[in-house]
Amino acid sequence: MRSREARSTPPDADQAHGLRRWWLDRSVRTKGLIVVAVPLIALLGITSANLALQQLESNERNVSVNARNLDTTAAQVLADAVNGETGIRGYAATGDPTFLDPYDLMLTRIGAERTALRQAAVLTGVGRQQLAADATTGQELAELAQLRSAISDGASARSLLSALESGKTTMDRLRREVAALVVGPTALVTVEHNKINALATRIELLDIAGLVLGLLAGLAGIALFTSGIVGRVGMNAENARRLGEGLPLEPTFPAGDEIGLVCKSHLRAEQLLARRSADLTAARDAAVRATQAKNSFLSSTSHELRTPLNAVLGFAQLIQLSELSEEDSDGVDRILAAGRHLLALINELIDIARIESGDLGISLEPVLVRPVIEESCRLMAPIAAERSIRIIRDRVNPALAVFVDRQRLAQILVNLVSNAVKYNHRDGSITISCTEQGTGQVSIVVTDTGPGLAPDDLERIFIPFERLGAERTAVEGTGIGLPLAKALTEAMKGHLTVASALGQGAAFTVTLTRAPDLIHVPRPSPAPAPAPLAAGPHAPAGAGLSVLCIEDNPANVEVVARYLRGRPNARLLSAVSGRTGIECAVRDVPDVILLDLHLPDLQGDEVLNELKADPATAGIPVIVLSADASRGVIHRLLAGGAFGYLTKPIELAELGGLLDTCIAARTRKQQPATPIAPA
Repeated sequence: MRSREARSTPPDADQAHGLRRWWLDRSVRTKGLIVVAVPLIALLGITSANLALQQLESNERNVSVNARNLDTTAAQVLADAVNGETGIRGYAATGDPTFLDPYDLMLTRIGAERTALRQAAVLTGVGRQQLAADATTGQELAELAQLRSAISDGASARSLLSALESGKTTMDRLRREVAALVVGPTALVTVEHNKINALATRIELLDIAGLVLGLLAGLAGIALFTSGIVGRVGMNAENARRLGEGLPLEPTFPAGDEIGLVCKSHLRAEQLLARRSADLTAARDAAVRATQAKNSFLSSTSHELRTPLNAVLGFAQLIQLSELSEEDSDGVDRILAAGRHLLALINELIDIARIESGDLGISLEPVLVRPVIEESCRLMAPIAAERSIRIIRDRVNPALAVFVDRQRLAQILVNLVSNAVKYNHRDGSITISCTEQGTGQVSIVVTDTGPGLAPDDLERIFIPFERLGAERTAVEGTGIGLPLAKALTEAMKGHLTVASALGQGAAFTVTLTRAPDLIHVPRPSPAPAPAPLAAGPHAPAGAGLSVLCIEDNPANVEVVARYLRGRPNARLLSAVSGRTGIECAVRDVPDVILLDLHLPDLQGDEVLNELKADPATAGIPVIVLSADASRGVIHRLLAGGAFGYLTKPIELAELGGLLDTCIAARTRKQQPATPIAPA
């Protein structure tokens, strides 16, 4: 655990302290707020400062504008007063009313201008100076009005001289007062202009500083987001991928935020997966050992059951060759039927066990449906005829094919038809139909006219040894056929279902994967007729036939010995161990060797290998006689040089056929090249 944590921590993780440690321990929400808040605060500060400077600049500009307005208005008032005085003096000198036009224009404008001057003076803070100038302006206007009236009344030039001089004095005073009025605002305009220029410079600098600060804050936020969030999220994603693929995790920084919690969860998940993987490995190893033990048990059970059964059926077949009364012959037939029934039961039990352990050899290939149905019906026809049950086959497309193991499909159909015969009414019928389910599946339906099944019994019939009370009737059976048919169907990637109702019979449907149609349909070759129990007239007489039987079971040796007594000039040699058998084969060089696989000292395949490796015995045909019916074992021994393979209990007719083949090959001076496997 310590090494795991050490491996999952970067070398510089312990150096993360101070601000970095504080940052790593903050939550993702806090990090997000900080990353967003830093640029916003910087932007807000810059904007606030910029707005303050702009407001200050606006105020300064207003002061400058007011000062300029005061200067302009005062100059306008003074100009109007001067124009009015000039007009009166011209009128006094010439008496021409035309010279009064400037005076009249002044009268129309002076009132509004004096008001504007008063307002500007208030805004600029020179109201007292404005009052003095306004009083002088009023005095000047009064004097000009009196002078105009006097001129209009015809006053002499000498009498007007004093009034003109007084008006000049008043005008000079007005000029001084106006000059004094605007001197402060004029100076203020200069000062405000300088202030405005300084503020504009500061605003520009602040804008530049704000841009730089905003850029730096954005970069800092991106850096914080990348280093504190994005990079670590990417590391977590990579570790999640590695965790899913069973790879070691990459080192990560320990942190107290949500991302750090995810990292810790990944570490815990890795440790949990490691423990679970170790548990699964141990469970798998235990399952493998259990499967191996089960397979060994199956092989041993098969051998232990078949070996005594071989003696029972063997001696029964030998007795059948004798001259027997009708009653004794019937008894022997019953013995053989019971023995073969027991053998079928053993085979079915072993098949079910192999399916459960996954050791059943299934070879899926395109197989024509019609020939398999015909073969199954042909095999079951005699049994059905005994109960007057008709087997009806619907027309099937000759090219229709499915992906199956042909032998297993035939086994399924035989079981279904046999079940339909046993649980049918006398004079009933069985219908076998085949339907195409689109382009992907094919359904084979076996329908009977029996009593049917209750809804609660539809699933129970697939439980091994469950016969729904039929064991208390005269109907023979073991309750294994339907479970085996279902298991075999599922092993071939199909499914077996049943539909039934009480009093209406039952329909079993086998649904399989459809294969491409086989357009060129080969005509099935007829099944070879079983060889006669004893040598027929065309079989070799067995003259000079020397047979070595390597077998440790005396009963099995006795069966072979008694059978060979019926073959003229046949001689039997026997050995109870593998080593003795090899020595006997080298010494006597028999014509045929019968070899059991389970011997006290050596396994049969070891004996076969030594026989084929010795030039003195390499050409002797070896027929394996074994209770092991495993397909893999059969193929391995045939590939290793065995001439034939017969499973116990042995059918003596098959043994006789193989012996005749060996004699014929010896007669023609050639060894048969094709190994012979059991049918």
